[in-house]
Amino acid sequence: MSKLIMNGRVPGLLAMVALTVAACGGTDEKASASPPAAPPASSQSPAGSPASETQAHEVTLEVNGKGKLYQPIAYFADTNGSESDVTLPWKKTVTIELTKAEQKAGYLVSVIPGSVRGSNGMLEPAKCRILVDGKVVATNDSGENTCKHTLR
Repeated sequence: MSKLIMNGRVPGLLAMVALTVAACGGTDEKASASPPAAPPASSQSPAGSPASETQAHEVTLEVNGKGKLYQPIAYFADTNGSESDVTLPWKKTVTIELTKAEQKAGYLVSVIPGSVRGSNGMLEPAKCRILVDGKVVATNDSGENTCKHTLR
């Protein structure tokens, strides 16, 4: 980067951009003061039309059991994150608003529950589940390392 500045290429490029903007009317105060043109009425979606509707879901991620986890919990819901030094049970509840596109394509929520010491002394995945609007939609009861569900 320092070579570009020392060779004069960056200042020259900036000057060229400034001239281009000026030539295209980018510095005209009248043009920048006028409001942007509204799109044609046929392309606008009135409020409440199907194109502007969202659908909200209450999503609860749970990791069940007793004691401390030996690995952090990782999750993806409205945001992604992880929590370490967790004592079970653990729960996170969020509201996720799906756009029309997300309702059609789907929106993945998941939780990787971390490990607990099993009855045989070995580490195993903690039990997890995902609830959407109060209904259980995913568990790892069959030994999976994760719980995941696609919201629609």
